[in-house]
Amino acid sequence: MMIIEEVEKIENKLIEIREYFHKYPELSFHEVQTSRKIAEILQELELDEVNTGIAKTGVVGLLCGKETGKTFAIRADMDALPIKEENDVPYKSQNDGVMHACGHDTHITMAIGTAMILSKMRDKLKGNVKFIFQPAEEIGQGAKLMVEEGVMEKVDAIIGLHVWSGLDMGTIGIKAGPAMASAYRFEIIVKAKGGHGAMPHLTADPIVASAQIINALQTIASRSINPLKPIVLSICKINGGSAFNIIPSEVRMEGTIRTLDDEVSAKTLERINSIVSGVAQTMGVECEFNCDANFPLLSNDISMTELIKKAGVAVLGNEKVLDMEPSMGSEDFSYFAGKVPGAIFSLGITDKEKGITSPVHRANFDISPKALSIGVAVLSQAALIYLI
Repeated sequence: MMIIEEVEKIENKLIEIREYFHKYPELSFHEVQTSRKIAEILQELELDEVNTGIAKTGVVGLLCGKETGKTFAIRADMDALPIKEENDVPYKSQNDGVMHACGHDTHITMAIGTAMILSKMRDKLKGNVKFIFQPAEEIGQGAKLMVEEGVMEKVDAIIGLHVWSGLDMGTIGIKAGPAMASAYRFEIIVKAKGGHGAMPHLTADPIVASAQIINALQTIASRSINPLKPIVLSICKINGGSAFNIIPSEVRMEGTIRTLDDEVSAKTLERINSIVSGVAQTMGVECEFNCDANFPLLSNDISMTELIKKAGVAVLGNEKVLDMEPSMGSEDFSYFAGKVPGAIFSLGITDKEKGITSPVHRANFDISPKALSIGVAVLSQAALIYLI
């Protein structure tokens, strides 16, 4: 039986489900209506278990095969972004200022579609399929909380996908090994003795000190890290001052660090500490450096990568399964993949003929609807290969 042929039978239903979730997006840990709808559909499919309220708003469904065996997990994230949608479509967001601009509505749909396909094939499954609908990916908290609450217990392997505008519809891309960067959020607070802008000699200026720090941080990538190892260090937010003629007493900066190597991350944090301390001593100010790891490095397991490639070739043909370059973007799927062999692949959604070209996190983001069927087919095929 050709999986893609079975999926095409539910193509219109997939589009209907996706448009529903796109129309009613919800932010991280507020996916209440989303979770309710997911659970309702999974119960209609008569899955063996449907559990809600996991990691606050997460949903987990379990489909048991006729024979006992391993448990294969499929993960879909659920949350939307605080973006006002600009698309003029019938399924435009009805929640003002909130939009599925990262495609999580499609991830939900494709996981549900996979459950629809596999629930008709229970007799062929030698094991179980666990469907994990995860909240709060956008803020990097949902996967970690689900793991802490035991979602990965008795799971033997896990895969996921992400729609990607960098690939044409009808293709998938994947890479074994480091695939998506670790992500750190950091904050630097510079405190000093402020005063009148006309009498700077009576002050210690946190703005000038902050400028020194920002400039010095840019030398980490160029002078402290092996140039063959990727790193991104960006200051993305800075606040300080209240008037044109007052030197403030405090400046706050926030930024992000992205690397594909944990040793590079450690070296970078060490250098930031050194730079901040050095500027503080030189400029006569006080500096505080705080850092949180939002996402661990995502490294695709070799065996799971090969499984996805095999499934992709079965569905699309060899020429449509592409090798991806690593991304400096981040994904908290890494928390799941840190527990069992796991891999995530990119699903092409760009359709230039239909004008669907926008990158994710944009107010005019959309997908080619045909991509839904392809995603379901690849996910379903991978589960069948693993469990048959």
